Amino acid sequence: MNSESSSSGLGLATVHDLLTHKAYVAIVDRSPPPETLISSENVRFFETDITALDQVAAAVKGSVEWASNTGAPLGGVINCAGVGTASKIIDAHGKAHSLELWEFTLAVNLTGSFNLTRLVLQHLIKVDPESGADGERGVVIFVASAAAVSALLVVVNVAKPLTQIL
Repeated sequence: MNSESSSSGLGLATVHDLLTHKAYVAIVDRSPPPETLISSENVRFFETDITALDQVAAAVKGSVEWASNTGAPLGGVINCAGVGTASKIIDAHGKAHSLELWEFTLAVNLTGSFNLTRLVLQHLIKVDPESGADGERGVVIFVASAAAVSALLVVVNVAKPLTQIL
């Protein structure tokens, strides 16, 4: 199982949960996880900037090779990376929102997760299907915090009159 951005927050909690089920977890993140995880034989850490396609591709390749060496089947990818960059489109001084900040947010939250998923799927389609009606070959999961969802609701609700929000 590849888990993106797993050195803290939701990603770290996901890794801990997977390990309680004896899963093998490849952690793809820019920051290393706690030492207790790195020392586990069921964990492999790939230092990766999720916005750099060559690093993502190398992490996927390394994860697939590691899975093959351990005999663990590929099980999927869990995307936990996300950054919050709250900013007004126009601030109180009339200055426009930073385009660089906007592009960074999209690079992490959308493009990075998309690239990791599409590169992992090239390998998951080769996994023998599980027995059962659906013939599952693995899972793709996208994780978002409640804060991310709440922020979207606030942005959407700004367009409504205050009486409709309350």
